[in-house]
Amino acid sequence: MKADTVQLVHIFGTDRRHVIPVFQRPYVWEQERNWVPLWSDVQAAAEEVEKEISGLPDPFAGSPRTHFLGAIVLERMPPAPGRITAMNVIDGQQRLTTLQVLLASCWVAAREQSADKAEGLLRLLLNNTEQLVHPDHPYERYKVWPSLSDRVAFKALFAAALPAYKTDEHRLIAARRYFDGELSIWFAAAEDPVRRADALVIALRERLGLVEIQLEAHDDAQVIFETLNDRGTRLRASDLVKNTLFRVAEQQGQDVTELHQEHWLPFETAWWGEAVTTGRIKRARIDLLLSYWLSIRTGQEVPVDRLFADFRRWLADKKPSAASVLADLAHHGRAMRRMESLPGTDPTGRLLQVLDLLNTTTPMPLLLHLQARDGVSEAQRAIAATAIESFLVRRFVCGLTTKDYNRLFLLMLQGLREADDAVAGEVLRDQLAEQTADSRYWPDDSELKAAALGRNLYRQLRGPRLRVLLGGLEAQLRGEKSELTFTPAQADKLSVEHLLPQQWTQHYPLPADCPVEQAKEHREGFIHRLGNLTLTTTKLNSSISNGPWSQKRMELNKHAVLLLTSASVLQVPSGVPADIIPNWSAQWTEDHILIRTTVLADLACAAWPRAS
Repeated sequence: MKADTVQLVHIFGTDRRHVIPVFQRPYVWEQERNWVPLWSDVQAAAEEVEKEISGLPDPFAGSPRTHFLGAIVLERMPPAPGRITAMNVIDGQQRLTTLQVLLASCWVAAREQSADKAEGLLRLLLNNTEQLVHPDHPYERYKVWPSLSDRVAFKALFAAALPAYKTDEHRLIAARRYFDGELSIWFAAAEDPVRRADALVIALRERLGLVEIQLEAHDDAQVIFETLNDRGTRLRASDLVKNTLFRVAEQQGQDVTELHQEHWLPFETAWWGEAVTTGRIKRARIDLLLSYWLSIRTGQEVPVDRLFADFRRWLADKKPSAASVLADLAHHGRAMRRMESLPGTDPTGRLLQVLDLLNTTTPMPLLLHLQARDGVSEAQRAIAATAIESFLVRRFVCGLTTKDYNRLFLLMLQGLREADDAVAGEVLRDQLAEQTADSRYWPDDSELKAAALGRNLYRQLRGPRLRVLLGGLEAQLRGEKSELTFTPAQADKLSVEHLLPQQWTQHYPLPADCPVEQAKEHREGFIHRLGNLTLTTTKLNSSISNGPWSQKRMELNKHAVLLLTSASVLQVPSGVPADIIPNWSAQWTEDHILIRTTVLADLACAAWPRAS
């Protein structure tokens, strides 16, 4: 490769096109991080020149200072008869595009100041010579030709007036609006606006420097791109994967513009770029998709921080058609979007909400695989989702480890690959039921019931797990035919309430016929049992938390809408003899808690059934 330090006029002052591949990521630079420092450099350089023109003392007189703007990597494209020389932009597309935005703003400002010389020189930095532009390719007039999703906004930059402001306007338009504003303020403060415009042009042409790296025939553009962008920069793993795939497509003689339009363009929407929390780290949703997809293809765990390296290794080993990979990714992308739009009343949608509450994604490749297999029915997907939810909930209620879940679900995925679509969900359910290792087995009813009857369930589960459990019990009480369904996402908005409060001494006296210490120990053994817990709004929880039972019952009667409260606290639970405790809701005691705990433990077995 050949590297030179050059002035901006070398880049934009000759008839040359800088073509950003259609598959490069869209424009992402932003005001504070990128536009402000660039304008600061340009303003400083222009004011230095202005002093020189005015004959004012300047500390750098005799040694003009160059403001360095970074590096760009270019690859000369094969020449075509009658066409303007074109350079493929390997790296630096954000920088080059932003410089064109700035130059467009400067050109408009020079026009407004009637600075004719400056306006003419700036136009030369924006447009190639009109007579050289091929009539069939009018876009060759532009010095920079951006990636596909940026082209409409880019062309709008060169109008004297921008379109009306919109809150969701393209970043290129926002950048032009920012530079317009800064230039307006700067020119308003000038004693001689025309002289200031001339100084600005000199600064732009001669005082801004870049390192231009031109690749030679034997240089591998992809390796250089990866080296520059896979080491601590803000590029996502998906950007590197995308670049690699489309370069392979070019090498395989495929139409990359058509492939981009057909398969990748949907991934450039805001939804795919949203940051999603997994564990303690936020990842772009597109990166998660690629991680799940590669796990499906390899049968191995693929953490996002290893995604690009693992993808490159897989690509080199399998040597697939880039077009087939892009089509498969697009298919799985549609499946993932469809899956994530499922309501909490759907078994898969409900499981996704549970996974979100539990902050785990280990079953996601498996679920995506089922969703992407068009021959798998919704009924079979429901069987699989119900089994996975039951497996997860039963194990955490029983206090069992989660350490082997990654390998377990990858094993399930391998088994599913060979399963017939018509029974895929049943195969997964039966595979789970066959596990016997301590880190993998699916607890049966007796073990789940024993854990649910435990005296310290609140402290064992706490937080999201406890809300998943109580929310699932509420959903089971309502039943599938209820018009008012209840989902894990709804449970996450509620607070866990102790019916017999943790601070009980003031309003809940101990029985007089039992030694005090013995009675206290007995009571403490019931405070954190399942039967003493319910869900309420945070506001209601704080208002009744440690109050007397008469007040708490009155408020629950007024505001409680969950069957978890109304059907097992404020009245005798279903299936329990009505006379077991006369006037059931008149008080709340250890006897009430024991009965309700037993009822809810049985209900848990029904809410999360286990395959026999």
